[in-house]
Amino acid sequence: MTVKTETPEEEARVRALHALHILDTPREERYDRVVRIAREVFGVKAAAVNLIDTDRQFTKAEAGLDGLIHATRTDSLCARTVEADEMLVVPDAVTDERFTGSSFITAPDPVRFYAGHPLHAPGGETVGSLCLVDDHPRELDERERRLLGEMAGWVERELATAEEMERAEQVQRMLMPRTGLTTPTIEAAGRCLPARSLGGDFYDWMVQGEQVQVMVADVMGKGIPAALLAASARAVLRGTFQYNAAPEAMARAAGALTPLLENAGAFITTFIARLHTCSGDLEYIDAGHGLALILRPDGTWRQLASSGPPLGVVPDWTWDLHTDTLQPGETLLVVSDGFLDFFADLEEAVATAAALNTLATTAEELVALCSDYADSSVAQDDTTVLALRRAA
Repeated sequence: MTVKTETPEEEARVRALHALHILDTPREERYDRVVRIAREVFGVKAAAVNLIDTDRQFTKAEAGLDGLIHATRTDSLCARTVEADEMLVVPDAVTDERFTGSSFITAPDPVRFYAGHPLHAPGGETVGSLCLVDDHPRELDERERRLLGEMAGWVERELATAEEMERAEQVQRMLMPRTGLTTPTIEAAGRCLPARSLGGDFYDWMVQGEQVQVMVADVMGKGIPAALLAASARAVLRGTFQYNAAPEAMARAAGALTPLLENAGAFITTFIARLHTCSGDLEYIDAGHGLALILRPDGTWRQLASSGPPLGVVPDWTWDLHTDTLQPGETLLVVSDGFLDFFADLEEAVATAAALNTLATTAEELVALCSDYADSSVAQDDTTVLALRRAA
C-alpha cells in the first residue's frame, strides 16, 4: 500500500487534521455513539472512526475492535479511502490487491468485508474515514450506502464542532491576562483551568495609577453556558470597576447582570480588590466567593471576610466594602472552588496553599504549584488561581 506524504495536497490534508487537535485524545461519547449505531444498523462485526496521519492511523472511536487505538498507515484499510476521497466498498478484502500485506488481512481472523466513507475537515480536506468491517464477504445496497454517508456526515459535524470549540477556547484565553504583572512593588499571576473545553471561571487585573485591581469570578455551572455568562460578566465588571468607586461599581454591575442571571437561573461569585501599591492598603468586596486568603512568608495565613451573597441571588443587595493591609512579603491568594476538589476539606486546602507559598519565590511559582493539583487529577470543576504578592 503506497503512502503519499510529499505532495502539497497531502501536506495540506495533514495540516488540517492536526489543526483539529483530535489526534491522541481520549474516547468521547459523541463519536462512540456513532460507531455503536453503525455496527448495529449494518449488522457488521465492527465499526470505527479512523483518522489518517502522515504515517499512522489513529482510531478515535471503535465498536468491536477490542480497543484498537493505533495502526501503521501501511496496514490501514481506511488510508485507501482517504487517498481516494470517495466511498470505498470492498466485498472481499482478502482478494483485493489494494490491501495486500496489511496485517488486518494477513491475520488469522482476517477482515473480509470493508466499507469506508471519507471524513472531511471543515475546510474540505479528507482526514479520515467512518468504516465498517466484517469477517465474511458481503455488499452494501444503495440504501445502505446512503445511510453510511449520512452517518459520516454526523462525524464531520462533530469534527467541525471540535474546531469551533478550539477557536472558542482561544478567544476565552484572550479575555484573561496573557502574561504576569511585575512592578518594583508588586507582582501578579493567574491561571484558569476549565474542567471542559470552556469554563465559567475568569480572572483579571488592571493597573490604575498607584493602584492595581484584581478580580476572580466563578459562574455557576460549566461548559459553554457558563462561558457565555462569564464573558458577559467580565465585560460588565471590568467596565464598572474601571470608572467607579468599588461600592458604586458593584451596584452598577449587579443592576446590569441580575436580570441576565435570573433568566439563566445562575449566579456568580466574585472577589474584587484594589491594592495601593505603595502603602499596601487593600479594599475589597467578596460577593459569595469566600476563597481569598492573605498568606504570610512564615506559612501562616488569614482569610478575608465575606461582603454578602453572590451576584444574582438577592436583588438590590448592598455589598460591604472591607479593608485590610497587604504587608511587605505577603501574598493575596484567590482561588475558585474547583481548587477545593483536590483536598479533603477547606482547612486542608488552605494549609496546603500556605505551605506552597513558603516554597514559591514568586507569584508565578505559587500559581504554578497550586495549579499542579488541577493538572494532575481529573478535574470535576473549573479551577482558577490568582496571586498578588507585595515585594518584601
